[in-house]
Amino acid sequence: MKQALLILSVLGMGIAQTSGAVETTFQPNNTLSHTITNITTSANYGSSRNIYSTNSGAYVSSNDEISQAIDNLSAHAKQKEYKLASLTNRLSYEQRQQRASSVPDRYSAPAIAAANAARVALSSSSGYCARYVRKALQSAGYEFTPNPSAYQYASRGTLAQAGFAKISNNMQPQVGDVVVYDRSSKHPHGHIQIFDGNAWVSDFRQSSISPYSGAYSYTTWRDSQYVDDASNRGIYLAMAD
Repeated sequence: MKQALLILSVLGMGIAQTSGAVETTFQPNNTLSHTITNITTSANYGSSRNIYSTNSGAYVSSNDEISQAIDNLSAHAKQKEYKLASLTNRLSYEQRQQRASSVPDRYSAPAIAAANAARVALSSSSGYCARYVRKALQSAGYEFTPNPSAYQYASRGTLAQAGFAKISNNMQPQVGDVVVYDRSSKHPHGHIQIFDGNAWVSDFRQSSISPYSGAYSYTTWRDSQYVDDASNRGIYLAMAD
């Protein structure tokens, strides 16, 4: 009797250590089969199967697999870092190349227009800046309808139609850039001038960018062929991947 109780006690301990459903089936050859499902090992032996999920949808079920997943993610991050560095270097190189090719040479339309304006410039203002600059631009091949007032070359979109693009006033001026001052009560026709590489020229050679003693609003225009634009779009898109 004591032996039977001892055996039952041992069996009870074994049953307490595992839990699950037991399914009994009979095979065609009349053999008895027991299938144990949903087995969970007790805390005495540690968890044999821990399920974890990652943001990528991968499932790992052991410490080794978790470590491997971390290594894979780290390697992927490094690959992205190397790709970003490569694209940044490429972008920097192409921007340098573009800047080198965006400066007009002496035979370009902006340089010809500036040279012609400088050649006929007077020592002082005659009041016909629009006529002088217009003739200089047309002599270089720019096509547009002349305006009676200087400010209209910006307000009417004349320079844009001729192939110029408005740029920041803070950009370093280069040969052929055109500046248009808006009209004011003191200067109802505004003012227009072109940069010859050394000075600003209109109907006369100016000592500074502003022909006025006060501060007035103006816009700066550059031949669109020599404007750094978004030709690097493909690189920016690749960097965003």
